[in-house]
Amino acid sequence: MTDIFTFTEYRKYLAQVWTERKAEDPHFSHRFIAQRAGFSTSAFFSRILTGEVNLNPSGALRLAEVFHLNHQETRYFELLVLFDQSRSQEERMHFLDRIATWRKSPLPQIETSQIAFCRDWKTVAVLEALELIEHGDDHEQLGKMMRPQMTGEEIEKNLRLLEELDLARRDEAGIWRKTDGFLTTGDAEAEAIDIFRQKTMELGIEAIDRFSREDRSISTLTVTLSKEAFERLRDKLRHLRREILEISRSDPEADRVMQVNFQVFPVAIRAPRGTS
Repeated sequence: MTDIFTFTEYRKYLAQVWTERKAEDPHFSHRFIAQRAGFSTSAFFSRILTGEVNLNPSGALRLAEVFHLNHQETRYFELLVLFDQSRSQEERMHFLDRIATWRKSPLPQIETSQIAFCRDWKTVAVLEALELIEHGDDHEQLGKMMRPQMTGEEIEKNLRLLEELDLARRDEAGIWRKTDGFLTTGDAEAEAIDIFRQKTMELGIEAIDRFSREDRSISTLTVTLSKEAFERLRDKLRHLRREILEISRSDPEADRVMQVNFQVFPVAIRAPRGTS
């Protein structure tokens, strides 16, 4: 059955799950759903799917019962309905954050043979930029989107590398697509990954002058920690990275590729007690 946690639009979920149920049981019609959910007309469910009408909270609960959603699925379905009906950007981001915390779908891990693409941050940025536009052959246009800008030749070179590593390919219409929506290197350690980290840290320094405060978020914090507290901090950052990925995955209106860096390192370490 369709996994509700892979959806961010409740109407698309309802359309998909109804199609599946209808294939299993021909009697599971729009009229049947309307009767079981207590809707006023048999056409109400189809009007929900087309966006003509919205679900209220009680209607969402009744539909959850009709489709036999469990407790967690029902709570998530309610969030999707609230997210769809948000009236302000602040409300949308609030429910988007809550949706992200509920999504548990695994992230595909990059193959060892593919890690080389991390050596150049531009390749990673080009890969993510394919999510923003339908890119075909106008490499100059894509290059102008990048910050800092790239030449068409650089875009072409990076796309060919991504194709060689099976991270991106053209579809039947000639549009470049990522082969996986999201990737992670997991706990892998390699020279290419360290090079990527170093280069993106340098980009962070340049971002102070390159972008206005409205387009960046850069802050620092200096604290004292024990080794045990540092491990707790590292664990929290690991969870935060996952939440950020889920927020990104749940955002249907993304219009930019953002680089997020976390850096935690010592600037002073006390010598062990008893040593001089």
